[in-house]
Amino acid sequence: LCNQFKEILLLNPNQRILLVVDSDVDGFTSSAIMYSYLKKVKPDLHIDYILHEGKGHGLSDLMDKIIEDDLKNELELRYIILPDSSSNDYIFHEQLGVLGIKCLILDHHIVEEDTKFSEYAVIINNQLSENYINKDLCGAGVAWQFCRYCDSREGRAYADDLIDLAALGIISDMMSVLSPENRYIIYEGLRNIKNYYFLALCEKQSFSMGGKLNPTTIAFYITPLINALIRVGAMDEKRRCFEAF
Repeated sequence: LCNQFKEILLLNPNQRILLVVDSDVDGFTSSAIMYSYLKKVKPDLHIDYILHEGKGHGLSDLMDKIIEDDLKNELELRYIILPDSSSNDYIFHEQLGVLGIKCLILDHHIVEEDTKFSEYAVIINNQLSENYINKDLCGAGVAWQFCRYCDSREGRAYADDLIDLAALGIISDMMSVLSPENRYIIYEGLRNIKNYYFLALCEKQSFSMGGKLNPTTIAFYITPLINALIRVGAMDEKRRCFEAF
């Protein structure tokens, strides 16, 4: 896993990474975590992102656009990172792998029993390991724990500044708070909101929230605003929302 991450960091200026941003709050926050973390570790990495037109999930509705854009782009696409999606897209992983493009999946969705895995994708999914007790961790939580693990191997603490986005993802995806891990992330994340856009939303909604910052007020007064824009907003509005995160 660390070798995979180090390989990403060794990309040269003529190579790039593509983030596939899933179309809900968990997808936006998990991709924002990965973008922010990678840029913190290596600021000169070239990272692009792609959004779904509608309520898309994974690669199925984006493959033609990804391949078309890759042919037009001067920079070589080497990695596609898919937070919160794509565990079951093994056919597309192999199609991309034939083109020399590797996939890194950071997901939490149930994996189909007949799903096959190709050599072209690394899949990190809490549903796939008997040793990972918390099956209620969302995509943002998986992405954040991935960054935290990479930090632990390199003696860094960059992921600490992104726990607020993991908290927002867990709350917005309505994940169980019976899990101590989820409760910890939510508690620490809401105590340490550093993301400018998340903080601005909370300040704008402070009257409706009664000055209280907790899972209930976030779920009722923050999450619906973001979800509504993602579901019915124009592509330019979606782009500005993701870039704000």
